Amino acid sequence: MFGYIKPYVPVLRVKENELYKATYCGLCKAMGKSTGCMSNFTLSYDFVFLSLLRMGLKNEGYEIKASSCIAHPFQKKPMLLPNKSLEFSAKSSVILTRLKLKDNINDSHGLRRLKAKIAGSVSVFLKKTDKNLLPLEMEINQWIKILSQLESENVDSIDKCAHTFGMLLAEIIAFDIELPQKTLAKKVGYHLGKWIYVADAYDDFYKDKKTKSFNPLVNFYGDDLDENARTLIKNSMLLELNEMSSAIELIDFQDKDIEEIVKNIVYLGLPREFEEITKRHKRSMEE
Repeated sequence: MFGYIKPYVPVLRVKENELYKATYCGLCKAMGKSTGCMSNFTLSYDFVFLSLLRMGLKNEGYEIKASSCIAHPFQKKPMLLPNKSLEFSAKSSVILTRLKLKDNINDSHGLRRLKAKIAGSVSVFLKKTDKNLLPLEMEINQWIKILSQLESENVDSIDKCAHTFGMLLAEIIAFDIELPQKTLAKKVGYHLGKWIYVADAYDDFYKDKKTKSFNPLVNFYGDDLDENARTLIKNSMLLELNEMSSAIELIDFQDKDIEEIVKNIVYLGLPREFEEITKRHKRSMEE
């Protein structure tokens, strides 16, 4: 997706960092096995977080084993062995990729449509959706269409767009989770989705203005963001983090290492990522 959901590694304990890296490698291998080798190109930190969060929500056990892969054929690395959370993350990532590529083709014209078709050709190599995940695919498709409609109308409401993406991510994270954890999963997914959408729009503000690509912040604020606008954006993202944190605190994590990684990402990783976005924004502003 966007690649913003990463841990702040310096404060992770060694075994937590090893588990995180093993989950990343395990997800990569799961994607190659479950959804086709081309799907590995869509691997992102976001779905590593999804894997760990769902293992925590479902209290799912895991096993780590040294293994080699295509990227490192002569060097064995610690790798999470396949489990339901890894498989779900791999398959849901491909569903989102396929539907987004299809949507880009449908909404594009001319050269942009040609580029979208070339990118969309990747979907030929992605395995079809697992029949058990067809309900999820329908939900994702519904929210992508709503988001596409907002973009086609060139709206200037960041709230409407962020809400839509929040609902989409809530459906992915909470899919087949049992109550009461499902309620918490939806809350985490919704506010994380809103945070991601605003972060991305803020990060791409000047690039989208230059290329005249859709960005609700550009539509609303125009050529620049003044100090007041930047403060409002920062405060809104802090609010989303607070809402997300309140749900995270209520999750009954049985594995403390997973709990520490998830909390590290939410409490430290996301705020630091926003700091990096702010730095990039200021550099772009000065260019």
